[in-house]
Amino acid sequence: MISPEVFYLHIQGEQRGPYTIPQIDHLLNSGLIAEETLYWREGLEQWQPVTSLVSLRRKVNPWGKRILYMVIAVVVLGVLQFFGSIALVGWRETNQHEYTEHAAYWRARDVVRGGGLPDGSVVQFHGESKAKVTMEPPAAATVVLEGDVTLQTGETRRTTWSVPMIFDAKNTEWSGGPAQVLTP
Repeated sequence: MISPEVFYLHIQGEQRGPYTIPQIDHLLNSGLIAEETLYWREGLEQWQPVTSLVSLRRKVNPWGKRILYMVIAVVVLGVLQFFGSIALVGWRETNQHEYTEHAAYWRARDVVRGGGLPDGSVVQFHGESKAKVTMEPPAAATVVLEGDVTLQTGETRRTTWSVPMIFDAKNTEWSGGPAQVLTP
């Protein structure tokens, strides 16, 4: 007796087989046979399309994932472009652990942001080259900073601050303040 699980395929004008349903499924969905391929088994009067025996699964678009990854990368880069410099400045202002003029300058900026500004205002510092840092060994410094302060009203004022700083050598960290406004 012939098993109903034995099928023959019509490929390039020839009858080939026998095949099982899992074998035909693999051939069709791996692209080894076309979806127009016909099959036959004992008991059928005529050849039938192989897609009536096994279903053709939709192939995943290989570009779909690549496009998705590219979109995610563009969004991440956009966020980094926008917020990256802000995060970097914040990190530099809060993470200074050496007794140097450079470290004192960055921590003094953080002291000004933390308490030397009117409520709701924003500061744009003029840069380290415009600042004056006086080191006072063994563990102190005075930092004079300049910047433009934009108030809630939209008015901008050039301001100079003097910030006394203390270096804790044991914990390797700067603290300071309060920031004194020299020129409003």
